[in-house]
Amino acid sequence: MKNKFKNDLLIFLKGFVIGSSMSVPGVSGGTMAILLGIYDKLIGAISNFLKDIKGNFIFLIKFCIGAAVGIGSLAFLIKWLLETHTIPVSFFFLGAVIGGIPALYKKTKEKPLGIASAVYFLLGLGIVISIGFIPTGNVSISIGSGLSHYVMLLVTGIIIALALVLPGISTSHMLLVLGMYDALLTAITEFDLIFIGILGIATVIGIFLITKPLEWTMNRFPHQTYCMIIGFVLGSTFEIFRDKILPAVPSDTDALWWIFSALMSVVTFVLGMKAILFLSRFSND
Repeated sequence: MKNKFKNDLLIFLKGFVIGSSMSVPGVSGGTMAILLGIYDKLIGAISNFLKDIKGNFIFLIKFCIGAAVGIGSLAFLIKWLLETHTIPVSFFFLGAVIGGIPALYKKTKEKPLGIASAVYFLLGLGIVISIGFIPTGNVSISIGSGLSHYVMLLVTGIIIALALVLPGISTSHMLLVLGMYDALLTAITEFDLIFIGILGIATVIGIFLITKPLEWTMNRFPHQTYCMIIGFVLGSTFEIFRDKILPAVPSDTDALWWIFSALMSVVTFVLGMKAILFLSRFSND
């Protein structure tokens, strides 16, 4: 009973951390799930849902409750901290991302690294960085009406699912690219159940469609897959630097500011590494 409670608490806690961190640019839910050692379990529970409906449903409910609590509580605090203490908080998440790399490397089955490994790593790195350069606002799926509008909502849901499942890809950025970010917020505030329902159903369908081939790839080609995932994860740090750290550096600064900021950044970076290393010890994979 004690072990079951501990396991349930860990699932809830990891969902809580993943949900609360999703407001951070460059820190996707998939990235945090991998770093916390629950990604494989989530993918397996979704892709093999029908093989153990009760067990998988209970696991996913525990995780989703934790994530919902995280989104509804700490996400707002983290967003406020990012706005008021941008640089040290950003370095905390950078430390968390970097601190999870050794655990990811172990998942490559510790096969000796070679040219092919570097190619897969660079491919993953390039994909995530390239996505960050896609201009937002040029596409607008949210406008229009009729059947074509709802078909595009279905397509959007599948794209959102892809961003949710694959590590390193920011869901909020993809919504901005598709011109759906403001439309989704409006639909939520105005209780547009048809809009939310179609988008939600499409996202769920997309997740189920994506997880099965992803799980097969991870099991069949673990070395190549995780080399690419390491590229995804490290590529996600680019967005933290570009969108948060660099804009937060004042144009007119003195030596004292640089010294203080550097010390604070080092401290929070180390704390981020320690936090992710501590949590990843309790792996569900």
